[in-house]
Order: sequence, then structure tokens, then C-alpha cells
Amino acid sequence: MKQQGSSALMMVMMVLLMGAGTLHFSRLLLEQGMSTVVDDRQRIAAFWQAQSALAWAEHLTWPQSVGWVCQQDTTAGWQSCLRSVKDQRFLLQGRGVDSELQLWRWVSWQQGKISRLPHGWIDFCPLSQGCEPDAQ
Repeated sequence: MKQQGSSALMMVMMVLLMGAGTLHFSRLLLEQGMSTVVDDRQRIAAFWQAQSALAWAEHLTWPQSVGWVCQQDTTAGWQSCLRSVKDQRFLLQGRGVDSELQLWRWVSWQQGKISRLPHGWIDFCPLSQGCEPDAQ
């Protein structure tokens, strides 16, 4: 009789250990998934800040300049920069202040106002010398 009771107890202990192991690995997977969700949320927020900076820039008055000219909205947390490239084409850059994600758009400039060029949205720097306004 003593042997039957100990084998049942061993089975219960085995089931408990397997359950604890399963819970531990599930918790690890959940933590990994949560960090992925946080990273994705930050990337999405940075993208929309850059998009908002581009849209905001269209309502500003821009001086004519050879190099980069930047304007920053500190309340919203984004920055827009404009640079003359060639043939009446200007490159507009938008980004969140605390983000490294940048978006660009080809625009035209007339009397301080800019307007989008058709098919001018770009998600990479099109200039061979780089697109960092702070470095120039």
C-alpha cells in the first residue's frame, strides 16, 4: 500500500513540474512578444511624426536658401527641413525630434510657400552627399 501512495504522489509532482515549466516558457515568450510590440509602437509613432512634420511644413513660410533651412515645432515634437536641389526642385525632410526616422518629399517653392510635386514621396535620402541638415 505504501508503494501505491508514493507513485500517485510522484505523478502529481511530475504534473506540477511540467505545468511550472510550461508556465515559465510561456512567460518568456510573452515578454519577448511584448518587447516586439513596444518596438513596433515606437516605429509607428516615429513614422507618423515624420508624416505630420511633412504636412505641417506645407503650411509654413520658407526663406529661399542654398543649404538646409529647418523649422521645429517644439509643442508637437517634430522638425521639418528644406533644401534647394536643382531645377526648381526642393527636398523637404520631416522627422520627430527624438526619432531617427526621416521621410522626404520633393516639393516646389514659390514666394515662400511650398507645394508637393506629383509622386514626390520618398523614404530614403536621394542625395549623394547625404541628407543630414544638422551636419551641414
